[in-house]
Parts: sequence; C-alpha cells; structure tokens
Amino acid sequence: MKKNKAAPTFIFSSPRLLLNSSFWHLLLLFAASKVHQLSAFLPSSTTTSHHHNIINLMSSTTSLASSRRGGPSIIQWGIIGLGDVCTIKSGPAFYKSHGSRLIAVMRRSPGGAGQWVTENREIIQTYNHDDETRVAVDIRGYDNVHQMITENIQHLDAIYVATPPGVHLENVRQIISALDDATTTTTSAASPRPRLKAIYVEKPCGRAAWETQSMIDELHRRNLHFFPAYVSRAHERTQVIRTLLSNKKIGNEVIKVQYTQRGSSLARGLDEHGAGVDKGIPWRLSAEHSGGGLIMDMGCHVLDRIDYLFGPIQNVKSEVLRKGGVVVGARDQRDEDGKSYYPLVEDYVSMKGTIGQCDWAVISSEGAIVECVWDFSPHEKENDEDMLLVTGTYGSLRMAGMGAGLPIEVLDMDGNVVETIEFEAPNHAAQPLIQSIVNELRGVNIDDEQQNYLVKSPARAGNAIRTSEVLDAILNSYYGGRHDEFWLRSESWPGPGLEQNRRYMDMVEAASPLKCNVKTIQKTTS
Repeated sequence: MKKNKAAPTFIFSSPRLLLNSSFWHLLLLFAASKVHQLSAFLPSSTTTSHHHNIINLMSSTTSLASSRRGGPSIIQWGIIGLGDVCTIKSGPAFYKSHGSRLIAVMRRSPGGAGQWVTENREIIQTYNHDDETRVAVDIRGYDNVHQMITENIQHLDAIYVATPPGVHLENVRQIISALDDATTTTTSAASPRPRLKAIYVEKPCGRAAWETQSMIDELHRRNLHFFPAYVSRAHERTQVIRTLLSNKKIGNEVIKVQYTQRGSSLARGLDEHGAGVDKGIPWRLSAEHSGGGLIMDMGCHVLDRIDYLFGPIQNVKSEVLRKGGVVVGARDQRDEDGKSYYPLVEDYVSMKGTIGQCDWAVISSEGAIVECVWDFSPHEKENDEDMLLVTGTYGSLRMAGMGAGLPIEVLDMDGNVVETIEFEAPNHAAQPLIQSIVNELRGVNIDDEQQNYLVKSPARAGNAIRTSEVLDAILNSYYGGRHDEFWLRSESWPGPGLEQNRRYMDMVEAASPLKCNVKTIQKTTS
C-alpha cells in the first residue's frame, strides 16, 4: 500500500534496535519453536528489504520447528476444475501461500488434468516441497472427483471447487460420496481416517440461494468447513476501508452506499453487436451454468463487500432488463431453430435496498440506503464506469468497485479530495484469502506470520448465503422465481410482473436505439 498515507502498521513495532546479526543468529537457533513470540522485539525503523528478510528467515525456522514438534501442519490442497480462474487469480496461491501445498487436480476432459500438470509441474515444484527435507512434492492429475479423493484420502486437507456454479452442488455431493465410500472401507481402528477439513467454493457458490444453502448444510453435517471465494474481503484495500470507517474518517455513521458499473460485456465473450462470439453463449451468460447474467459473476463481489463493511442488505427493490438484444439489433440474429444469439439472461440491473442490523460492521450503518446499477449491455467503451461511493455524516470514500490495486479517495463534505491512498494489487487476487484459510486450518495464532495476512478467513458460510439471497431478491421477478431450477424454463423469462421489459423492447424498436431513455420505463419491484 502506497500513499499520501501512514505506513502500514506491522506487528514488529517496538522501538528497540536489535539489528546485530550475531544476536539474531543465536536468538533464532535458541527460540525456533517460539519464533512468533519474538516479533514484538523488532524495530519499526527496519527497512523494507531487511524486514522481509527477517520475516522469511523466521517463517522458514518456524515451519521446520512445527514439522518436528507437532506444530501447525502443511495444508494440502486438491482442485476440481482447471479453467481460466486457476491460471492467475487462484491456482498459484495454493502452492505459493505459506504452509500450503497443491497435490492433486481434476478436470473432466480425459487427459486434461494430466496435461495441465505436465505444463505446470516445474513451476509448482519450485514452491511445492517438504519443508524439512526440501524434496519436491509431486502433483497428480485426475479425470474424476471420486478417484482424486479416494487415492488421496489420507493426504488431502482441503479442496477448491473451481468449476462454473452450475455444477458446484454436484461437485460437493461427489466429494461427500467419495468420502463416504472411503470411510466405509477404513473401518479398522488402526486405519488412518480421512483428513479432509474444508471445501473452498468459487463464488457465487450456487446458482440460487437454495443451492448455496444445500452445499453448506451437507458439508456442515459432516463437520467440514465451508469457505466461499469472496476474495475481496481479504484484500488490503478492503481492510484499509474498514480501518478508515473505524477511525471515523467520514463521520460516525454511513448514510448511503452507491455503486455503478457499466461495461465488461465484450470482455466476457460477446462481439461488438452483443451476440455470442462464434455464435455461442459464454458460460457466464448462461443461467444454466452461472445462475443469471454478469451480476452473478461480477456484481456478487460488490454486494458481498457491502455486506462485509456495513451489514446485510435488506428491503431489496429492483428493475431488471434485457436491453442489449434490441439496442444493437442482436435480437434479429438467430440460429436455425430461431434461438437468439444474444444471451437470454438480464444485462441491466438497478436495485435499491437498506442496510440491516448486524454485529460485524465497524461503523454505524443500520438504515443506510444502498443504490446499485449494473449495465452490461453493449455500448460505447468510453462510457464504461466503475465507481463505489460511501457517504458518511461528514465525508465520503470514492473508489472503483472492482480492482484490488486501485486507489481510495477520501472526500470532505464538499466533495473535495483530502487524501488518496494507493495500493499494489496482489499477483494472485485470491492469495490473501487463501492464505487466511490456510492460517485458520493450521491453527496459526498470530496475524503476522506472513506479512500481515489474516489469521482467520473473513469469508464464511453466512455471508455466502446472504449474498445469494440478495441476488435472488434482485433477480426474482425476471426469472419468475428462483426457488426451483429456473434455468430449465427460459420460456417463462421475463417472469410475471416484468411486462415492462417487453414494452421496453417495443419502444426501442420504434425509436433510435441508442437514444432510448430507460428512466421512462415503469419500475417493477421484486
């Protein structure tokens, strides 16, 4: 984090000057198993490079002591699904995080996981090694979930479900089935038991709240932790926002939270006319695979962050439209069966709500107004927008809603910028959250074992279900209800109460498409 700001507060903050190398050498040898307790003696004046060298040396010593003396174990991961999310955002974090290893991956296409392992083995084994022997730990690829789990039943601590949401519940049930099968075959008291502790599920978890709740219930019945991949909760930028709010930078109370996002549809597999590239619909824009439009893939992050910072979103009212299919004429592009090439899911959402009561917000926010707009319909790129504004009693915070490395601006009551806080984005967006999950599963009891990473995951089952319920409340009227497998009845979309969507289409066709004023359409609440 860079500024116009105070330097980040590290746990090493005593004014004592303990920089003698001989002293450190003897001290580390003497106290390897208690190295965390020594952190209070390091000086805040230590330079960044020296500070990091000390941390790396201490972490290495700690791992060795832990493995020999029964301390925190290494968390060994398996991954189900090897799509684009595993390339940069999440995948590398499982072998780069401290105390974490990746030992198994699974992809449905025959031979796909094996090929992925071959292509990535060298870089993975650079990090994937035994902390005591320094011998590289191998990684294996599998074509099905059952085989991956049963062959690694005594080695896997956690599994990351990285497939599209449409198969998340199925994947969780496959994991449970494999565990049950393995448990029945290890009935002897001397037989090692499965060591699986947790399932980490890519957001937004289920296609609807009932799917998310089903996953949580089935895992909790087996005493397995459920962690949703709402990665922005663990980002430094989000934690700084919490600190600013806690320090009353914008007042004693939050009055309003506003968010607007326009754009990104072309980046998700649509051409300039709003039709699917190569006449196909990207999975993120297929309700069967994602549960709806891009609000499910992108908007869920902002909704969840609002929940984390201020409290649960309640009293939701929304306007939901499918604008793009008529705005640029993609409605006329149909396949031989008459099916539109433009996605049938919504591409425009406007919602209002209020913040409810909670015990986790760091500032009084109950009753604050929430207003959000997502417009993913095709339009001129220069009109793209991504802005989150938090208004307090005597100031506000302004920032992009998406992007861990983008700055925060602190504004006074007149809207003048009084402070700008800058950040460096993590190399892998999910690594801070994955590190916090690893820390929790290992039982790490200090929040700075690895440069201020969190001790416990801030993403929990409770926030996963709350965000799913808000998404359902927003989209409910468009899909004619989301209590069932609505993705199988697209002929019923838009649902009851959304006749205005059809009136909108008629109005656009009768006028110049790009001059249509959406605000003239009667709003419908869900």
